[in-house]
Amino acid sequence: MTELDPRNSASPADSAPDEGLSPRAAAEAKKAAAAKAAAAAFIQSAGDDYGNVEAAQPRDVKKGQRTAVIVGLVICLLVAAGVLTYLFTSGFFNEQPVAEETQRVPLSDARVIAAFDEVAMDAPDISQYAYVSQDALIGPKFSDIVLNEPTNLGAPANQIVTCEATATATFKNKGIEINVPVTLPFEYSNAGETWVPGDLVVGEATAVPLASASANDILANLNDILATNDPTYGEAMVDAAIVKTASDLTIDGGPITVDLSKTVESEADGVKTSELRTSTVTLNVAWSNTEGWLVTVADAGQIDTKPVQIPEKPENPVPEDTSLTARLTASARQEAQDIGTAQYGDSLSDLSGHLYSISDSAALSSGNKYENASASANADGDVQFALVLSRPLDVRLNGTQYHLTSVAIAVRGLSDDVMKSLEGKRVDIQQSEIEEAFATSWSPIGLKTLSINTYNQ
Repeated sequence: MTELDPRNSASPADSAPDEGLSPRAAAEAKKAAAAKAAAAAFIQSAGDDYGNVEAAQPRDVKKGQRTAVIVGLVICLLVAAGVLTYLFTSGFFNEQPVAEETQRVPLSDARVIAAFDEVAMDAPDISQYAYVSQDALIGPKFSDIVLNEPTNLGAPANQIVTCEATATATFKNKGIEINVPVTLPFEYSNAGETWVPGDLVVGEATAVPLASASANDILANLNDILATNDPTYGEAMVDAAIVKTASDLTIDGGPITVDLSKTVESEADGVKTSELRTSTVTLNVAWSNTEGWLVTVADAGQIDTKPVQIPEKPENPVPEDTSLTARLTASARQEAQDIGTAQYGDSLSDLSGHLYSISDSAALSSGNKYENASASANADGDVQFALVLSRPLDVRLNGTQYHLTSVAIAVRGLSDDVMKSLEGKRVDIQQSEIEEAFATSWSPIGLKTLSINTYNQ
């Protein structure tokens, strides 16, 4: 039997006529026959190697597959480059690891108060404040202490933690209170686990008066005050006697009214004359935070003048009766000097008369038509003299009207010899203050004498 070689065999259909088929079927049959013929031709061209398959080799990868791999690698590289660029620009590689927060000991109120108590703070200079007590200041006393929130400074690895406390430091004496805003910084010490105070920071001080200005201290500078306001007026009334003062000074300031009197003597053609100048000045006292009590002239009244001829003394005058009774009688005959109203504490000046001891208080009481049984004749030792006035004094003192021919005089620090030398002398009281404590059984007015001019008459 002969083996059929599929390369040389043909299907019966290859030779079978297309008889009896439809045109469509005949066409399909032709296509099938053509395919078989092509397959047979391929097998025959392969020869004896047909059916033997060699192992696949890598270098035999098709060109399309190599292109796909290369494209994929390029895409991957582009994506990686984009990711790296983003990380660099966003600072990812610059970020440091977050340091663990240090557990700090809280800054307590007690620690802050203790730190303020340990602060060394100098008292402010109060010499700039006019008409204010210059006694040493007491302080500081800290109040209104406020603790602020801590502040972190620097990088976490070298962080400095600070905190501030604010307060008011107060200094005072009997006349002034000074308040100073202060700040005390603190820095946390990790080594000591505590808050360490720094140097005190001092703000601008504010001054508040605790007492009114002294009218006597102000009037002691009256010449300068008047000259500063009006040099012409100041020169005309320089060293004028203060006849009367009225003040209403409080810690808010206030007015001082001063009655001035000055006599200017002159001589022409052998005749001596004197000109009496009188005026009323109103001062205003107000507080300044930086200068203390400021005194200004609110009103300088017109200067009234009155010429008075001075009579010549006779060559051989009749001896004058200088007894206390005679002086009191002579005073009662003169025209009274009316100074209006006054209060205890007001100042009087331009009073003249003769000094006598208080040996005859009954005569003094009779001359004044005044008697106070609850007071002593010498105010328990404070009064040394009676001033028998050259002219009676009309005054409404604390609401009561008086007509006085003598007033009580208190002087201190004089020796017995000086006291005896003053008795019977004519004197002018330049400035004095009405003291209720120096009132006597025979005079409602006791004067604390500040200045006395004596004459040998």
